Amino acid sequence: MGQNLLEKTVDELMAKFGAGNHKPGSGSAAAFQGMVSAKLISTVISLCAEEKRKHLYANCIFELLDFQEQIEKRIYPALADLFQFDSEQFDKTIQLRKARDEAKDEISKNQFRRQALEELKISIAIPFQIASLCKEIAEIGAFVFDNGFKAARGDSQVGLSGAVSALAGSMAIIRLNVLSFNSDEYEYSKSVVSKVNVLDVEYQRLNVLAESKIKILHNEFQQKIPLYEAINDLIAKYRKNKDSDIEGCVRDLQNLLWINKHLIWKKNIPNNQFEILRPDTVLRQVLGYDCFSSSRYGVPSEEGEIVEVAGVIDQPNKLVVVSNKFTEEVQRFTTAHELGHAILHDQPILHRDIPVDFFGQRKTRDVVEIEADKFATYFLMPKKMILKEFESIYSSTLFEKNESTAFQFGGRSVRDLERECKNLRELSRKLASTASYNNSHFTSLAKRFGVSIEAMAIRLEELGLVRY
Repeated sequence: MGQNLLEKTVDELMAKFGAGNHKPGSGSAAAFQGMVSAKLISTVISLCAEEKRKHLYANCIFELLDFQEQIEKRIYPALADLFQFDSEQFDKTIQLRKARDEAKDEISKNQFRRQALEELKISIAIPFQIASLCKEIAEIGAFVFDNGFKAARGDSQVGLSGAVSALAGSMAIIRLNVLSFNSDEYEYSKSVVSKVNVLDVEYQRLNVLAESKIKILHNEFQQKIPLYEAINDLIAKYRKNKDSDIEGCVRDLQNLLWINKHLIWKKNIPNNQFEILRPDTVLRQVLGYDCFSSSRYGVPSEEGEIVEVAGVIDQPNKLVVVSNKFTEEVQRFTTAHELGHAILHDQPILHRDIPVDFFGQRKTRDVVEIEADKFATYFLMPKKMILKEFESIYSSTLFEKNESTAFQFGGRSVRDLERECKNLRELSRKLASTASYNNSHFTSLAKRFGVSIEAMAIRLEELGLVRY
């Protein structure tokens, strides 16, 4: 027995396959292809079984793990043995053929020829075994593609198609080798061809199955093309027009998100428009940014010092980082602010240095920063939704301070309300944060929209919903 081929490096093994010799040959190649396919599919099952996502596959995890056990304990080891065995076995046939050609007398030639054909029968049996195992791999691969980790369907598909290809290769090997037999072995040849024909029916079925999975991925991408085109058109439109309608831009974006929600959200598909107000999801799933929070993130100042900021967008590297030193509401607004930059502006790197609660404390701000804040405001607090929710709570689209409205706050008088809210901003803050009015209890406007009380108060004033 020669050296175990699997002990060689990949380069050494590929050199042997490409050396023009029979050892290793096409049978070993088919087995090797099956081995690669088996490992790819096993990898996808391992990803499904990780603790962080195991619960997502509760309905089929035991079946998946059973398949993995079949691959690792039976199918892969059997293919590894056949990979080596085919190389050694076919070599016996080749050596006998050489001996036949070199023999000096016809009797010896006949003996070597007959021995070579008997060894060839064993060689023909090997690809049948390879084909049977690859058929199993293909079946498992199709199941894993449909039920396993969606983000690893490339591995599942390559495993499935690779197994089908190895099955086809095995049949080609068998059909080629059976041509070596003459009419005296007709019954044997007929039996082999009959078995191959049965195998061919399975191959045709599995090939259609593999093609159907490729078609699924093709269709999924095709479905996203209109979304990608629309997003790129939106960005081009609003970046080109420097006096663009930012609120109109946000409205167009949100319409796209709602129409394409099934493509953007693979799980927990939004049931209402509140659930699409997720700037982090839009950055990741639509624009292709990495988006995360950090406890320490800053930019260099003119003096060379690192100044911590609320958020940074690096457009060339498709990266958004938001400081988690602020409240969740401010972080969310900052993320929407950076989304505004991604849509409206083409500067490579921009940072947001003050959260919305401190809006207006600095006398001068860059125009792009003001625009990004407007974008965030319109994105997180859309006019139509604010009006609807405000009217639902306060039974009007204009809250005026009077005896009637003051009384709805637990029987208070106007003077009570004036002592608590000394100006318009304080009244707006109360309306943004209250969770009880007119004997009804509800989620406050600020919490409902996931923004700070200050941000909601400012928005209510912008929309003219409060009069002091």
